[in-house]
Amino acid sequence: DRMTLAPDKPAAPVAGIDVKSLVAQVVASPRAQTMQSISPFTLEPIGDVPISTPEDVDMAFETARRAQKRWAQWTPKERARVILRFHDVMLQNRSASLDLIQLETGKTRSDASDEFLDVLLTSRHYARVAPTKLKRVKHRGVLPVLTAVSEIRHPKGVVGVISPWNYPLTLAVSDAIPALLAGNGIVLKPDAQ
Repeated sequence: DRMTLAPDKPAAPVAGIDVKSLVAQVVASPRAQTMQSISPFTLEPIGDVPISTPEDVDMAFETARRAQKRWAQWTPKERARVILRFHDVMLQNRSASLDLIQLETGKTRSDASDEFLDVLLTSRHYARVAPTKLKRVKHRGVLPVLTAVSEIRHPKGVVGVISPWNYPLTLAVSDAIPALLAGNGIVLKPDAQ
């Protein structure tokens, strides 16, 4: 009796990987109350957003836990390809993204561009360095030649991210991308403002 709202268009495959199967957009009960989102830019309604209940939050975390187990099995290089694809899709949709940032936050085009560019730079940077930073590192053991030690980085699981009202896109993405690249799942709670 829950619904998951997903994009109308299917996600483009990333090197044969079905990304959409790992992503839940909005988790809310079909009977969820809604809140009208008002644009500070125009003072007109943008749309209705479901208000998640504690049960919905539990379900979101359970969904993220299941997806995270599959996601963590991917290599850092495979996860980085998904983030680089995210970068490319954002870049291809620059104008629409800037319009949305302005509409939702009331920012000037210049300020919206700053936020948008930060997302592009952050995603590209972390996707480029993650495979190296997350790879297994071998060290000599206590008894050289006889022993060796491997340093392995394991994901933590599901990470909660709360996006603030003033830079909702950049601060959510800047926290989510490194966590995703490390093999974690994300549950994002955007600010109601």
